[in-house]
Amino acid sequence: MVATLQALRPPRAMRWVLRWRWITFGLIVVAVALAFFVHHWWIFVLTACFLVGAFYSYGIAKHRGRIVGEGSEGEALVAKVLDNLQMDARVLHSIQFKSGDKPRELDHLLITHNTMFVIETKYLRGRIVGDVIDREWTLHKRAHKTRSRYKRAFYNPLKQVATQIYHLRSHLESNLPERWAHECSQIWIQGVVVFAHPQGDSSAVVNHEHGVVAVENLPQYLANYRPPSRASRLSYGLRREIARVLTGH
Repeated sequence: MVATLQALRPPRAMRWVLRWRWITFGLIVVAVALAFFVHHWWIFVLTACFLVGAFYSYGIAKHRGRIVGEGSEGEALVAKVLDNLQMDARVLHSIQFKSGDKPRELDHLLITHNTMFVIETKYLRGRIVGDVIDREWTLHKRAHKTRSRYKRAFYNPLKQVATQIYHLRSHLESNLPERWAHECSQIWIQGVVVFAHPQGDSSAVVNHEHGVVAVENLPQYLANYRPPSRASRLSYGLRREIARVLTGH
């Protein structure tokens, strides 16, 4: 049975949603204060500008909040699948660390005796197309209100997870004691992209060889995965130390 070492937490992007909400509130307060306490004709113009700014910032907060909310829903779905895996492993959710002087965030990390899986969740409604080597993939979908078709490009999640693996390994090797850092350099880290939306069609991009799976096939993929023969096993001590570095306890 999987041991859950760290529960799902609100994503880092939620901070920006809260900031935009506070900006909206602040602009409204300033506009109301000016209208009540300062009685000059040009103040009404300035008040109108503040209200327009508040309307604009509210729109940004609402839009970003919807995106973050959908992403969190997908991560919760994948977290539930990982927490209920019938295998000897450790799982961490919502991992945040710094590497290259920048904050990094992993949706999920599954640590087994022979592989460490960096799992990126994508919660996209619509049909996804793309190739492993493409810089961007394309999402085809219909608008909610008008039902018109449109498409948008998004960064290839395989390249995204490859970058995450690079920074994760660098972070671990820099923060683990020398003995464990050397052992960590020999282990295999596999990136996995999981498409979790029930109304998403990822059939054109699903590729188990490269770690692209639909959420319903994730348990089977993880159970059947075999790392390259050159990869070293993860000792109990290394698994414990990795969890300590990433969770702080």
